[in-house]
Amino acid sequence: MRYIKPLFFSLSMVLASVLMPATSQAAATESAPQLPTQLLRLGNSTLEVEIAATNQSRQRGLMHRHVMAEEHGMLFVFEQAERLCFWMRNTYIPLSIAYLDKDATIIEIFDMQALDERSVCSTAPAQFALEVNQGWFERHQIQVGQRVQGIVP
Repeated sequence: MRYIKPLFFSLSMVLASVLMPATSQAAATESAPQLPTQLLRLGNSTLEVEIAATNQSRQRGLMHRHVMAEEHGMLFVFEQAERLCFWMRNTYIPLSIAYLDKDATIIEIFDMQALDERSVCSTAPAQFALEVNQGWFERHQIQVGQRVQGIVP
């Protein structure tokens, strides 16, 4: 009977260590403010994107998320075209990012690795950045020079 208590305690601690991150992740996701969404058209494909148009929403981006539906993404909107840089701090999903000019034409596409804190910068001024699951642009044959339809600045 004595060994049951330590065993029960050990099992309780293991269970708590497994459940705590899951519940704190759910709380972090639930506490994130809901962003407006918009449908974008890229070639023959449609994406539902969250719109990050404020400093706070752009800084948070896709941080602390572990999954994203295949046909979803995030569109970062800036007031004017400038050289943009993104990193993957606290971002657990490998992403592809497209930088778009003021006319919503894709000027560059880069892959970004989860949790990589190195900056991935546009080499030309961009007014929008579109993040999707890594490889989405390639899987949908989306290339530099294509225009993204549905962006309302």
